[in-house]
Amino acid sequence: MRRIVYSVAMSLDGYIAGPGGDYDWIVMDPEIDFGEITRRFDTVIMGRRTFEVAGGGASEGMETFVFSRTLRPADYPKVNLVADAEPFVRELRGRPGKDVWLFGGG
Repeated sequence: MRRIVYSVAMSLDGYIAGPGGDYDWIVMDPEIDFGEITRRFDTVIMGRRTFEVAGGGASEGMETFVFSRTLRPADYPKVNLVADAEPFVRELRGRPGKDVWLFGGG
């Protein structure tokens, strides 16, 4: 069974973004090998707001699923839109493949 791995930058007091939705406080650490981290995943899942903040595109080299009841599939042909997260995640975990990255927050 595949694992769902939640990975996000977060402040020590539990915040992902500032009061205005800003995330400029996140400093990229050159010692972290993000390529190595992401190689363990072949699928990424995220909510609509995270998807929009991330630029509204598919994650390169990964199958991308976005949880949304408002986005239209015709507007985002390179991602898979999912309206009902719980049964989908249960089914996704049973598929063959690498771990699944639950990206973002909010």
